[in-house]
Amino acid sequence: MLKKLFFSLMLAAIFPNIAFAHLQRFYVPGLAPTQNVTSLELTPATTIIDESENLSVDTLTAKAYYAFNPNYNVGVEVPFSRWVSDHDSIKGLGDISLSAQAVQTGNSIDFGFKMETMLPTATDDVLGSGKWQISPSVFAVYPVSKSFFAAVGYKHYYSLTGENNRADINYGRVRFLLSYMHPDLWWITLDPQYYMDYENTGKAELFLESELGVMVNQGTSLYIKPGFHLGGNWQSKDWSLNIGFKILYL
Repeated sequence: MLKKLFFSLMLAAIFPNIAFAHLQRFYVPGLAPTQNVTSLELTPATTIIDESENLSVDTLTAKAYYAFNPNYNVGVEVPFSRWVSDHDSIKGLGDISLSAQAVQTGNSIDFGFKMETMLPTATDDVLGSGKWQISPSVFAVYPVSKSFFAAVGYKHYYSLTGENNRADINYGRVRFLLSYMHPDLWWITLDPQYYMDYENTGKAELFLESELGVMVNQGTSLYIKPGFHLGGNWQSKDWSLNIGFKILYL
């Protein structure tokens, strides 16, 4: 504990302006993609894959991120899922994700790069892809004020190897974020996402998520995030609902 405290004080002494810029740029810490904050998060979620067929997945994901400093972090996400249909129910471990991120704060625009790898750890075929994947992404954040930011990013999903009888993965996602943060430390975010399947040319999906959250105290936040399929000839799911509980170590 003393070593961690000493290390944090040393970083604050060496990088005072950078740390202040990252934590004080917005009212809500850790909300913008370019803000690296050590955190622990639990996210229960329900995804309705096909409402007409009563096909759904319930997931509890544990997410942990460690920020070495305001510019670099690493993370791990571990999902536990339950796949449900009219005839069956299967539960177990899903595919574990590992990530590393680097960000740079500019005078007017912040930039970031993230590399994720998805490990085929699922205990059943319906709970994972059966493929080892990599997902590089790039993003930029425009901080309009302490109350508002706009962000755009591109993420590519690609399978390297895995089970031969499972479909290869090769698709991209363009994502926009518009987030308003109130001085009383609550926020609302619009998050439209456009997916393009490069394995099947012309196959695409527009999915919209929104998020409403609040800081319970200086280091704890709660949020709810519904999402809906808006259009496209690729319908990966009908709708989804995520609830998040996050602990921040500032």
